[in-house]
Amino acid sequence: MLLAFTVRHLVLASWEVSPGQVARNLPRGLEPALVDGRSALVSIVGFRNEDVRLGGRRVPSFSQLNVRTYVTREGEPAVFFLSLRVTPPGLGGALFGAPFRPARVRVHEGTVRARGLGVSLRYRVSGGSPAVPGFETGPLGTHDVGYFEAAGLRRLVAEHEPFAWQGAELVSPPRLDPVLALGFDAREPDSLLYAASTGFRAELPPRKMA
Repeated sequence: MLLAFTVRHLVLASWEVSPGQVARNLPRGLEPALVDGRSALVSIVGFRNEDVRLGGRRVPSFSQLNVRTYVTREGEPAVFFLSLRVTPPGLGGALFGAPFRPARVRVHEGTVRARGLGVSLRYRVSGGSPAVPGFETGPLGTHDVGYFEAAGLRRLVAEHEPFAWQGAELVSPPRLDPVLALGFDAREPDSLLYAASTGFRAELPPRKMA
């Protein structure tokens, strides 16, 4: 079944971390993707899913907050979702095997907030030329393959339009408890990017891996 939606007000905060920290959070078969052969990456991402259509039928919009890292499996680059939180209208994704958990998440340009999770990220979008992902491996916003665990490892493939990334900067100290809870030191991010809008398409359900 085809899922199509538009992502709006996507903000992506990323940190370089040790590969060992990432590896402890990965299932068998996935390896951390490295930056310059020495560091791995972890990101927290907030956005709105709007104009959502499932099998051609419109379904409610919802906000999402996820913590992800960047991996390889048999040489294929991918993201691995460490945590997936959605507002209640998005919980229908659990019917297709997604390990969504409910949360009150508010996403607007300049703000990602989820008080119950301990998340507050306030930023301003920088002017000037479009930004590009700041890590040489180019893992940010370029993957079409994602993995998550839900009664085993599952693989989701999505197509998306190019991201028109813009740089962003914090306007107050962030609070990012979900990243800290996974054992990562989430202070001021090494990279903070914003994209106003882009379209996604994915085929459901995700494939369960052997």
